[in-house]
Amino acid sequence: MEEFNTIEKVKQLFESVGGLGNENLFFVTCQDKQKVSGAVAGIEYPYDGLLINASEKGIGMFYLKGSALSGLITLSSPSKMTLDKQNYIFIPNENIGNIVVKNFALFNSKTKRIEINTTDGKSHKLYAKLDENGFPYHKDNFAKWIQKYSK
Repeated sequence: MEEFNTIEKVKQLFESVGGLGNENLFFVTCQDKQKVSGAVAGIEYPYDGLLINASEKGIGMFYLKGSALSGLITLSSPSKMTLDKQNYIFIPNENIGNIVVKNFALFNSKTKRIEINTTDGKSHKLYAKLDENGFPYHKDNFAKWIQKYSK
């Protein structure tokens, strides 16, 4: 968590891979293990969470890895994950099929379920809390992103 807990550190991370745009929305998510499961999912989506930068160019993502027990916890937290600097993916706008953001559950509006579908058939199924303790940049950036994609 220490590697991505401030806006300055996050900007440096994305700058190091050419992942900054003119407009950047940085936030953290967790993999929705209720929606993604099985051996194939572990190979195709080998992360427990993502550090995301949504810019005018597309979506850049660093993998976040949880502890061995994180898969057993229904709602895990990015604050318990470590950054995997070796795994960065970028999805340019033209490769984004659609993005859906909705409430995680009927009576849980403080957590959002996120689905990022690409034109090549991949689907990143995630969730994120509106306010993520320990990440001061998350709340405002995620709120702006939600406003753009909520249904």
